[in-house]
Amino acid sequence: MDPAVAQAFAAAWPDKVRVLLAWADEPEADTQSRLIGVWLLVERRTRLSWPWKALVSPPGPVAYLGTPVIDRAHVSAVLAAMLEAVRKTPELPKLIQAGDMSEGSAVMAALEAIQARGAGHWQLLETRKRAKLTSCDDPKAFWAGSMSAKRLQGFARKRRQLGKEGELATTVAEQPAAVTAALDEFLRLEASGWKAARHSALASCPATERFTREMIAGLAERRLVLIEALRLNGAPVAMWVILLSGDTAYTWRTAYDEAYGRFSPGTLLLEDTTTRLLSDPAIACTDSCNHRDVGHQAERWPERHEVGDLLIDAGPERRLRLLLLSAREKAFRSGREAARQLYHRLRPEIERIRERLRGARPPQAQG
Repeated sequence: MDPAVAQAFAAAWPDKVRVLLAWADEPEADTQSRLIGVWLLVERRTRLSWPWKALVSPPGPVAYLGTPVIDRAHVSAVLAAMLEAVRKTPELPKLIQAGDMSEGSAVMAALEAIQARGAGHWQLLETRKRAKLTSCDDPKAFWAGSMSAKRLQGFARKRRQLGKEGELATTVAEQPAAVTAALDEFLRLEASGWKAARHSALASCPATERFTREMIAGLAERRLVLIEALRLNGAPVAMWVILLSGDTAYTWRTAYDEAYGRFSPGTLLLEDTTTRLLSDPAIACTDSCNHRDVGHQAERWPERHEVGDLLIDAGPERRLRLLLLSAREKAFRSGREAARQLYHRLRPEIERIRERLRGARPPQAQG
C-alpha cells in the first residue's frame, strides 16, 4: 500500500490505479482531517472476474500482500465506507479481487460483520500459509535449532569451502545510491539463473523491471529497502531484496549464482539474514512473501502467516454472479493443483524414460 508501489505501478503498466482513502474529521486539531485508511487497487479484467472488470489488490504479480492499511480503532467503519464508495461510484467496477489478505486480522473480522449486515458479500477462494519470522532473544540459538546438528555442520563446512575460493563477506546496502547499485547486481544475478529460463526473473519483462526500479528507488529515498548480499571476491553469489514497513520486514526477492550451487549460497545468506533480522530491535516480524509454504524459509522458520484470496462484490444484491465466479475459480485452482501433484508424482518416471531414450540413440557419425 506504499505510495512508491502505486507510483511505480502507474509508470509500468497501463491499468488504472485506484487508491481508496478514508479520512476522519478532527475539528479540534490543526488539520481538518486525518488519514485512517488506504487500499491500493488496480482496475483490470482478470481470469477470476471475466467477463467483468475488477478492482484488484495486490496490484501486480510481484506484490504479495493485499490487506488494506487501516487505523486499528476504525477498521469496521473504514472498510464499510470503502465498499460503499465503490458501490456509489458509477465508473468503478463493483467486484474486488483481494488476494493475500491476512487471515485472522481485524479486516477479515470486519468483512464478516459487513456481510452479516447485508452491506456487501464475499467468497473465500483459498487459504495458504507461508513462513514468517518473529523476534527472539538468541538469534544464533534460533538458527542452530532450525535443523539437525548434522545439517548444521554440513552448512558450516560449505561456508568454509566457499571461503577457500576467495574472500567471503556479507554486505548490506541501505543508502539510496548503494541500493541502486546493488539492485543492478541483483537483476543481473537473477536473470542468469533458472528464473530467467522460466521467464519469472524481474528483468524478463520490461514492465516488471521498470516497476521494480521505480518502486525500489522510491522506497530507498525513505530508507524502506535494503539489499543484503553474500559476496565472493566482491561479486555477489546470493542476494536478498528486503522491504521495510513499520516494524515488519519483507524478504521480497532472492537470487543466487548457480555456478556456486554446490555450496548452497542461498542458505548461507539465509543464515546471515535470519540472524541479522532477529538481532534488529526495530524489526518485530519478517514476512517471507512466499506464495506457498515451501522453500528454505519454510524449513527454517517455524512461525506461519496465513493469507486468503477473496472475491468481494460491493454492488447491489448479485449473489448469483458472486457464487458462479467463485465456483469457477475454485474449480480451476483445484484442477491446476491436481495437475501439479500428478506431474511431481510422474516426474521421476519421465526422467528415467528420457535417460533410456538418450542411451538408445545411435552414436553420431564423425566426419
